[in-house]
Amino acid sequence: MATMQSTEELVCNWKLADALMQTVRDLKMLPRVAAKAIAIADDPDAKIGDFARAIGQDLKLTASILAFANSPLFPVFATGSKVICLETAITRLGFRQTRQMILVSSFAGMVNSLPALEEATREKLNEHGFLVGCICSELNRLFGLRLQGEEFTAGIIHDVGRIIVAATIGEDFRHVDSLDFDESTDEFLAAEMALMGTNHSQIGAWFLRRQQLPEELVNVALYHHCPNDSAQYTRLVALVAIADDLANYYHRDPLQSTEYVPSQAASTKLLEMLGTSQATEKFDKNWPEVLQRSVETCKQILV
Repeated sequence: MATMQSTEELVCNWKLADALMQTVRDLKMLPRVAAKAIAIADDPDAKIGDFARAIGQDLKLTASILAFANSPLFPVFATGSKVICLETAITRLGFRQTRQMILVSSFAGMVNSLPALEEATREKLNEHGFLVGCICSELNRLFGLRLQGEEFTAGIIHDVGRIIVAATIGEDFRHVDSLDFDESTDEFLAAEMALMGTNHSQIGAWFLRRQQLPEELVNVALYHHCPNDSAQYTRLVALVAIADDLANYYHRDPLQSTEYVPSQAASTKLLEMLGTSQATEKFDKNWPEVLQRSVETCKQILV
């Protein structure tokens, strides 16, 4: 398997380096409150009260955490009553899940703040990211991977490079990426390389590294089109690749009037090699239900 590329290797030949740097120069994914809350979550001696007070300094972040806690993303916690207390929400989600939801909320806020991003493009990429995240959560349960929210975060953030490119080149983005979600071959990555001297996967990894986000997210951004090349966090990368492929199928054919033929079938085999029993069989049997639930959940989240 290939080793992780250094930041220098990712940026050394980019034709758009200057423009990209200008786009992200002052761009911060984690606001001050979110960064403080995550630091508390990472402290093994942290108390829920301290964590809740840190989050509570940001009303939008608080509302986002409460919304996630009450969403269909966490059916195992369903009690029939709506959670309105932040400490109760954190108790329900746990520190690790709540930490992931802070990352998701901060990412969504950053994307919505990009003024150069055309609204139609923003909506398409937002919907795609959240749908991939929802599918990842469903597949996490289906495969019994026991991930605790990182799969949802990784699914949402995996295409951050596309968002950065779209915000950098504006109307010209349609010449680079038609957003037709036909990614069954490597031709679209080759087209990006020909037009830009790089591709959205490399740009995404570079940006997430600049933000000092976890390496598991960097790996997902860089390798979600080629999970076999990932030397680290390969299980998570493969999971996102499967979910991305299924989401692409839905975007191409929302009525599911055509047969779904997974172009990332090798990723379920990769999961099996990594110890996930019967991943291919489970996916082949259950993907329609997984997709239906994910679409419904995604629509509720994005309301």
